[in-house]
Amino acid sequence: MTSFLVLCILCGTPSGGDGVPKGESKPWQDAVVYRMPDDPGTKKRLARAAEWLKSHCVTISLPGDKFPVPVIAWKDPTLEPANPKLLAGYVITDTLWSAKALKVFDPTVSQEIEAGIQHLGWYGNGLHDVLFHPIDTIKHRPADQDHVHGFSLGRFPITDDRVVDLRVFRQKWDAEFAVGHPALFAEHAVYQALYDFWQGRREGARRRILEAIQDDRARNPRDWIFWDDQGGILVDYVNYEEWLGLRAGNKPFCRHFTFKLGVLLYAISLLGMEPEIGPRLERMKQRLWDAQTEGGGIAHFVDLRGERELTRGREPTGEATAIAILAEVVAPLHAAVDR
Repeated sequence: MTSFLVLCILCGTPSGGDGVPKGESKPWQDAVVYRMPDDPGTKKRLARAAEWLKSHCVTISLPGDKFPVPVIAWKDPTLEPANPKLLAGYVITDTLWSAKALKVFDPTVSQEIEAGIQHLGWYGNGLHDVLFHPIDTIKHRPADQDHVHGFSLGRFPITDDRVVDLRVFRQKWDAEFAVGHPALFAEHAVYQALYDFWQGRREGARRRILEAIQDDRARNPRDWIFWDDQGGILVDYVNYEEWLGLRAGNKPFCRHFTFKLGVLLYAISLLGMEPEIGPRLERMKQRLWDAQTEGGGIAHFVDLRGERELTRGREPTGEATAIAILAEVVAPLHAAVDR
């Protein structure tokens, strides 16, 4: 079965014959640039996060193919928790985003990772790569039965009897999802805003980012996405009920998803919107980096019990760690245009 999956990958054929389009194997020219921030404290946080990514970079070998494929792999407790030797190697988003995040820290590793995922034929999926370049169509709808873990390309042995489950997130276009997802989920609102920006709808993109921050429920009861200044929580459909319960004293905590905040901060930085966000931007960044663990990685979520009190969630993820770095190192878009 593994050999069949690898053959499908290398031949550019959708695995399993389900008609789901493959990812993008052709490399693109990034429409963004990256730079190291000047603040010493930020540099230190970023360096620790980058080291976490590099420490979780492993190389797999495909059967019958000598091309090395470095991927970011870590123990995902939601993927076969009883199997401690099984690591999750998410090509998208973890590995793709990490390749970009490491550009200013270790260009050689970054290039090796990019070469590997291009070799796999999964350099993009029409959604998560919208952070870096224009795409023709944005695909909000998951095409995998397992929306949480995506689709497995196969399992590959590495050192210490460990095995990497190589996984991708396949996406497809759906008109209803193109409307619904950006109205419900913070990260999808940002993906849509960036897509609009690349398509020339620049004011609409900026307005969508501002709407994802502003609490408009007094005017629009169906506003599911906003930033809670007082609690320091990015609210969307996923944690909205918990947030209401926490405010009413009926819930002990509210789960805050750091990767969603990282995606939002990335767009704010890329579009040069910091002046429009104002003083709350510092609080948003603080909340993001509050989730940095002792090992340097960023927890995927934290449980907030009060304005300053939090308990960290599960272990760091490649996705959350990479987007936290990217939110700090991506340059405003005019820098990319003027390069």
